[in-house]
Amino acid sequence: MRAFWSGEIAFGLVTIPTKLYTATKDLTPQFHQLHKECGTRINLVRRCPKCQKDLAWEEIGKGYEVSKNEYALFTKEELAKIEEGEGSGGIDIAEFIELKYVDLAYIEKSYWVGPGGKSAHSYALLRTVLEQSGRVALAKVKIRTRTRLALLRPRGLYFSLDMMRFADELVKPDEIVMPAAKPVSEREMSLAMNLVDQLTGPFDPAKHPDEYRAAVQAMVDEKVEKDEIARDTGGEEARPAATGGGAKVIDLADLLAASLKGVNRPGPAKASAPEHAPEAEKAAPKSAKKRAAG
Repeated sequence: MRAFWSGEIAFGLVTIPTKLYTATKDLTPQFHQLHKECGTRINLVRRCPKCQKDLAWEEIGKGYEVSKNEYALFTKEELAKIEEGEGSGGIDIAEFIELKYVDLAYIEKSYWVGPGGKSAHSYALLRTVLEQSGRVALAKVKIRTRTRLALLRPRGLYFSLDMMRFADELVKPDEIVMPAAKPVSEREMSLAMNLVDQLTGPFDPAKHPDEYRAAVQAMVDEKVEKDEIARDTGGEEARPAATGGGAKVIDLADLLAASLKGVNRPGPAKASAPEHAPEAEKAAPKSAKKRAAG
């Protein structure tokens, strides 16, 4: 499996080199838009309705809508400046929490986190501590340009990094109308509990496959067998193309002890820049560069 991101977990004064791997994949059947007359896949163009012309990428800017049909324009340089202030580019642990208190509505997407250095000692230490304490780490993570909240939690021999929504991104159900309901009777409760017990079993998502995908694949196989295939023989040329080892090991216990001395309350730590981003590393504070990897 190939990593798509390299960085560090910041755990007090300890930094743990890590690599991120994709943990999920979208298997939803994908359909392309074709010209029904000739079977050619169509191009989606970027067209200005006022100037009545198609636009190249370099002619397109970005705007934030402040009111209907009015936009605050942003240059690439302005957006880059905002992104530079978004964090260090690592996995900065802010605090440790109990997973049972996390609303599942916050979770967006999961990744695997593997060790990135030659030594996995500090990686294994953090994983073991979280397992034995029954806690997970709440962290700020910068991948590419945006800094997001994430949960870092043990998952077998590895860590899972679950990207989260921010608190104000959850919609409250205040406007949902809840009609008055009569009290639940003891007989209704007993019957309902019996039904729940009858349907209770171990969690096994493999028992519930994607029936829609299976039905689509069966129909595709049937159409291939009957040669009901549209062959795209034109427009191919005009179609646009689809767009670290750790440092010298020092005493890990000393780093942890020093981290404890400076802790008044949980707060975000600064991690050094990802291995693949030399520009960010140059801009990192000197204190971050002096950290020793575990």
